[in-house]
Amino acid sequence: MTKIYKKSISYRTFNILGIKVDFINLPQALSQVEAWIDNNKQYQITTPNPEHIVMSLDDYRFKEILNKSALRICDGVGLSWAAKFLSRKISRISNKADKDSCYIKTEFDNCLSGVDLMQALCAKAAKKKWRVFLLGGKNDVVQKAAFQLKKNSKDLKVEYDSGSLNIENESPKELRKTIEKINKFKPQLLFVAFGAPIQEKWIYNNLKKLKVKVAMGVGGSFDYLAGKVKRAPKVIRNHSLEWLWRLIIEPWRFKRQLRLLKFVYLVIKEGKHS
Repeated sequence: MTKIYKKSISYRTFNILGIKVDFINLPQALSQVEAWIDNNKQYQITTPNPEHIVMSLDDYRFKEILNKSALRICDGVGLSWAAKFLSRKISRISNKADKDSCYIKTEFDNCLSGVDLMQALCAKAAKKKWRVFLLGGKNDVVQKAAFQLKKNSKDLKVEYDSGSLNIENESPKELRKTIEKINKFKPQLLFVAFGAPIQEKWIYNNLKKLKVKVAMGVGGSFDYLAGKVKRAPKVIRNHSLEWLWRLIIEPWRFKRQLRLLKFVYLVIKEGKHS
């Protein structure tokens, strides 16, 4: 049975097809990261979406990393729908439908995209004098992304590196060089854009070697910042339809979107057995 995970702090964690997802809003996430940076531990943030959850079903390592992450923001309306659908099934079984449904309508609407969290963290970093490192991106994308972040927040201290050109076959020498460059800069925040699940595995495997407080996989966020890919208008983002916008402007994503159909099928199937 799908379970609801409660926390003493004011955001909800819910298990969707075996992956824990945190329904946290932007102010809460910023406050959480600030608290982490003020201590001596290291933390990994992941951005699960329906596609990631389907991928994790055939990739145990990816699944393990998502669940072990310190924060797993809800990146996509699909997860919000799934949490509401599955939790109502549980509510009916436990005879708490009226009590829970009122709560669910607010808490499970807390979706937060990776690029929005990244930009907000960089703005906060400029004010707090945190250092930010960008890793990944093809060609000059990472350079342009760093330039745009600096333009948005002129006091931001940011460094960057594209990393290995063939990250799936990164050599020990390339890895060592990347780690040395990051550690020389000593960033509080590290954003890695190798695409899922490679970026999540890279962070998990190397975090202890890095002089970094918080690391986060950000997928195609550098492409947005660099202007390579245009983000959906705000009105579309506000209605949680950015996935549809991306499919329209990048039709090659159609095969990837098939995972969304599989996700919906699996959630409905799970709900029937809850």
